[in-house]
Amino acid sequence: MAKDTATTTVTTRQTVQEESDQDLEAQHVGPRRGRCKWFNVVKGWGFITPDDGGQEVFVHQSVIQMGGFRSLGENEEVEFESKLTGKGYEATSVYGPSHAECKGSDFRPYSKKRRFRKVRCYNCGEFANHIASKCALGPLPKRCHNCKSQDHLIADCPTKPAPAPPPAESN
Repeated sequence: MAKDTATTTVTTRQTVQEESDQDLEAQHVGPRRGRCKWFNVVKGWGFITPDDGGQEVFVHQSVIQMGGFRSLGENEEVEFESKLTGKGYEATSVYGPSHAECKGSDFRPYSKKRRFRKVRCYNCGEFANHIASKCALGPLPKRCHNCKSQDHLIADCPTKPAPAPPPAESN
C-alpha cells in the first residue's frame, strides 16, 4: 500500500509540473508594439503601454536591447515580447521599431563617483593632479606661489592684491 501511495504522489507531481510548464508556454506573448509610459532611470524600470490595448507591461533595464546605459525615453516607440507572471505582464525583450536598438532616455542618473578635482602641488605651485611628494620636478627651493620668485614667499608678495577692507558696520 505504501508503494502505491508513493507512485501516486510521483505521478501527481509530474502531472502538476507538466501542467505548469504548459501554462508558462501559453502565458508567453509574442512580439507586440507599444510606447513607454514612463521609465525611472535611477531605479532601472518602468512600464510600456501596448498599442493593442490591454494591461501595462513592466519593463526592467536588463531586457532592453541597446548598447551602453539601458533606458527608455518617455513615449518612445518599442517592440517587445512579454510573459504573464503572478504580478502581471513583464517584458522579456524590448527593442526599437524593426528590431533596431532603443533610443533611450535623455536623462542619466547622477553619478556617485567623486568629481575630478585639481589639487595644488606645494612643490611646483601648480594646480594639477598631483601632490608635492609625487611631483615630477623633484624638490624645488622655496618660492612664491603667486609670482614664482625665489626672493620671497606668497605672504610677502608685492604683486599679490591687498585684502579687501572689512565691511563697515551700520548703526
